[in-house]
Amino acid sequence: LANRVACVTGASSGLGRRAAVALAAAGAQVVGVARRKEELEGLCSEIGSSAASVVANIADRDAIEAIAEEIALPFGSPDIIVHAAGLNTRQAADDVTDEGWDQTLAINLSAPFFLSKAFVPAMKAKGWGRIVNFASLQTTRAFPGGIAYGATKAGVGQLTRAMAEAWS
Repeated sequence: LANRVACVTGASSGLGRRAAVALAAAGAQVVGVARRKEELEGLCSEIGSSAASVVANIADRDAIEAIAEEIALPFGSPDIIVHAAGLNTRQAADDVTDEGWDQTLAINLSAPFFLSKAFVPAMKAKGWGRIVNFASLQTTRAFPGGIAYGATKAGVGQLTRAMAEAWS
């Protein structure tokens, strides 16, 4: 992936961090995006000069354009976007709150679409780009306490197909 720029959301831990490390090991310059500054600093220390970070809340739709601009500053607009950020409130259906539902929807489903939408024009101009959306077993199977998470991950499955149809 030499000469490619990757953006990884949720890069401060878990699968997002692993994806960022793997992309860097494959030669990409990586911009990790998450809310936790110290963990992102650790990621950048681990990867070295081919990594940068953006501390941001991708659930804030009003900030997406500014976040996208900040992501593009270190290495240019990304060629690869990995949407690994996710939220599972683990609330039983009878206990789901408006806030929990809205946050889960914003992080798991809305952010991947709107952040990708911000970068697609540059990908089209380059004639190359990749968008990777992380789904879940709950895309097709229900789990206790996962009604909001499962609904958003099922949405991610369809979002991925629709993005491919629209932008490939």
